[in-house]
Amino acid sequence: MIVWRVHCHYWIVTGSRFARVPDLNDFYGTYIPMKDRHEHILGEVVRAYLNTGQPVGSRTLSEQGELGLSPASIRNVMAELERQGLLASPHTSAGRVPTDIGLRYFVDSLMAVDPEVNKQLENSVAGHLSSTPERNILLKRATDELANLTHFAGMVWVREQGFNRINRIELVPVSSEKLLAVIVTDSGEVQNRLIARPRNFSDVALHEISVRLNELLSGCNLEEVRLRLQREMESDRLRVRHLLGDLKRWADAPTEGQTDMFVSGQRQLLEMPEFAVVDTIRSLMSAIEDRQQLLHLVEQVEREESGVKVFIGSEHALVNMEQVSVVLSRYEGPANIVGTLGVIGPRRMHYERVMPIVDCTAKWVSRMLSGGLYAK
Repeated sequence: MIVWRVHCHYWIVTGSRFARVPDLNDFYGTYIPMKDRHEHILGEVVRAYLNTGQPVGSRTLSEQGELGLSPASIRNVMAELERQGLLASPHTSAGRVPTDIGLRYFVDSLMAVDPEVNKQLENSVAGHLSSTPERNILLKRATDELANLTHFAGMVWVREQGFNRINRIELVPVSSEKLLAVIVTDSGEVQNRLIARPRNFSDVALHEISVRLNELLSGCNLEEVRLRLQREMESDRLRVRHLLGDLKRWADAPTEGQTDMFVSGQRQLLEMPEFAVVDTIRSLMSAIEDRQQLLHLVEQVEREESGVKVFIGSEHALVNMEQVSVVLSRYEGPANIVGTLGVIGPRRMHYERVMPIVDCTAKWVSRMLSGGLYAK
């Protein structure tokens, strides 16, 4: 397996397009770079915990023989990892389990994927999806495939946006405090947004801003609009940050249009020990049925570049679901289709197996949709 290291992250050359998920700095602030021995022991603890669900002791790791260290040496390293917040000690056991931070470090920096497994996986997914007669059947099969391969709940979202690209924008003065932003799409649809008028800006100045906005946004799809408005806000060359912020909030809002969600395999979760707690399984099933609770994660993924994004435990902020993880990937469709697919399952999942499944399925769905075979 070929790897190289960039900014404390291992990137695996497998033909997979794993996107770098946010690192520990993004979620928890600065952490201390680890020595190779610490990384090795953390990796072994995580793998053992993911396999058994039980706290992992130093003697167990020493007896496995792979580390070549005494229980005392391993115990000292594990204690240091606990001080750094990467491991935790359950009150009822002398062993340790990984925290969300520890799992995040493992996913970002220590996880490796076997290229041969990826190749077999691609053949399996291709065989199930390549002969699908219409779009909705394709997406339903993709949902079933995710559930069958991971044994978790598979989910696919598809959203038909209200338009493809912006044709032009007009800023119409309504009062001394308000403007009407008139957004015309390339399909002829007109959307209106009432926004705050910059102070002390004349009609002539507003016209100049309209000209600049059209130069900036004409011909852009929603994702490009978001990115360009964000850059313009950061530079503030037009000195109208609040106006740009109002427009960006419009672009960030869920678009009108049909949103479909396919779910499969949720009953499989009932058999897992992590979901024996009534509040957890009730919250999980409610989130799946309600849809809205998961949409904030889906919208994050839709705004990202292509790749797999992992939300571990408390990172997704879903109520009563600290023992749940979500693995999602955006997929590409025709210009007016925005899609996300993935799985929801226990925090104690084999990420090095689940992430390639989600990634491969997203690539095949993108390939099928982009082939022009599915108009609807």
